Amino acid sequence: MNLPNQITLGRFVLALGFFAFFVLADLEHAPQAWKPLTAGAVFVLAVASDALDGYYARKLGLQSDFGRIADPVVDKIIVSGGLILLATCDWARAWLPPWMAVLVIGREFMVSGLRGFIEARGVAFPARWDGKLKMILQCIAIPLVFLGRALDLAAPGEVTWLRLLDWTTLGCVWLMFGTTMLSGARYVTAAAHVLRTQGDVRRTP
Repeated sequence: MNLPNQITLGRFVLALGFFAFFVLADLEHAPQAWKPLTAGAVFVLAVASDALDGYYARKLGLQSDFGRIADPVVDKIIVSGGLILLATCDWARAWLPPWMAVLVIGREFMVSGLRGFIEARGVAFPARWDGKLKMILQCIAIPLVFLGRALDLAAPGEVTWLRLLDWTTLGCVWLMFGTTMLSGARYVTAAAHVLRTQGDVRRTP
């Protein structure tokens, strides 16, 4: 197994470690600030290492079918798992309501299904720039929620800069949500165009 694929598997292991820590450290009820801070740090490490496997795959010419499929799958496992776990915490709902997590995860499944369906028909359906942008925003918004929780525990009370962080986190979460929904709609439009074009080609004598 080449280096980029090893990094991808390492990211999957980090994701499992993140999930295990979230549950075993009882982040839903834990009063210690270091716990959400640690969870956020592990999440950042798992998503930031995504740049490494892509970099080495391009630099060393080690692109593979496994990496092309596994890399976005691991991304979705990390992000979707983080959203699901945060949706179980009462403290996270001030920034990330459960219905928002459901819609974001639903969008991920929908786009993955569309991509698989269209590529199975022999048509390339690559990631779009807005899809990459929503991933970046997701990887910023989720750690900000953990940071907000850690600071709330470390310095409870009405502190001005904490309120500023609250608004920053809330704004980033809503920006992430809007970008995710918009990119999902654009993927659906692109998929519909591909399917219409294929139909026109097949009807041509």
